[in-house]
Amino acid sequence: MLDNFSPRARQIVFGARFKAGERGATRIEIDDFLVSLLLEDQGMLERTVFSRLLEEEGTLVNQVPSHAPFFSSVLAQDLLVKLETSLPQSQAIALTAEVPLSASLKRVFTAAEALQVRLKQNQIEPLHLLAAAMEEQLDQGIKLLQESGITPEKVLQAISKGLP
Repeated sequence: MLDNFSPRARQIVFGARFKAGERGATRIEIDDFLVSLLLEDQGMLERTVFSRLLEEEGTLVNQVPSHAPFFSSVLAQDLLVKLETSLPQSQAIALTAEVPLSASLKRVFTAAEALQVRLKQNQIEPLHLLAAAMEEQLDQGIKLLQESGITPEKVLQAISKGLP
């Protein structure tokens, strides 16, 4: 399923799985994905998620090329706080346990692949995933993005400018 995903996009998916398990979710939801995407966009995924997996080794496991963030740091922090406080919490799930994708996140992945093909780009990048997620208008996290001025048009414009 992740064959066409760029290394950054794969990291976001793994981070979403980690965040979903951390909050005890039975499925990876769009909002888990958005939390991971925001953390990755701001260069914080390594420190906040992957560093917990290292414990004694101290080496970064999933380094990817640096990039220009899509979100301002202030907006990203505000969205992270709102998303993380709105997500239901339960007992954490072990990293070895399988946590499937929600139906809505599967739709996002399918739509992101269609967008990548339509734009004739080599890989699915984080902004392809974000643009596809923006179509899930009933999702609480997407509503937060829209209230903050993030629109599908802005995301597509960033893709056309070459932001990954």
